[in-house]
Amino acid sequence: MKKIVICACFLLLSGCLSLGSSAPSKFFSLRSVDASQAEVLSKKSTKIGIEEIKIPLYLDKPQIVTRDANTVELNISEDNRWSEPLSSMMQRALANDMALYLPNSLVKARYFGRETFDYLVFVEVERFDGALDGNITLTGWWYVINKNGNIITTQRIDIEQPTGSTYESLVQTDSNIVNALARQISTFLSKGV
Repeated sequence: MKKIVICACFLLLSGCLSLGSSAPSKFFSLRSVDASQAEVLSKKSTKIGIEEIKIPLYLDKPQIVTRDANTVELNISEDNRWSEPLSSMMQRALANDMALYLPNSLVKARYFGRETFDYLVFVEVERFDGALDGNITLTGWWYVINKNGNIITTQRIDIEQPTGSTYESLVQTDSNIVNALARQISTFLSKGV
């Protein structure tokens, strides 16, 4: 009888533990634009470094952040996460997309202070979030500095695009928005500054 009670308790405890377990987290990464979709904006050869992208603290976390439409409430998803820091992914995706628009230029993320470039691109994000089944918004600023250390432009970022109801569609929209930013910056640099 004692063995039966112990087995029953063990089975009951196992059942309770399995009920409390949750689905495994999903991990997402920004994706660069398909090379066949990128229009060449300039064939000029130059060296462009993309500095680390500055993002607000509320985005500087592994979880994907959304915002309820028309409210100030943020939602932090424990089950849907970035595969690496968002600022690193944005920096790399921006460099990769710009390299497609400026194929004869060397465009890369700048990781070492000793690397020299003709132009450095700085991005400061103020907001990069939105609602599922709503719009995703990227706001902030981007700057281009020449090799002499002079700021040659300061531009406002204000990009908004609709997204679907899933985190997969949200991340694809995020990728499209980073690509739109890459196109803006590449268009400026293609004008022979």
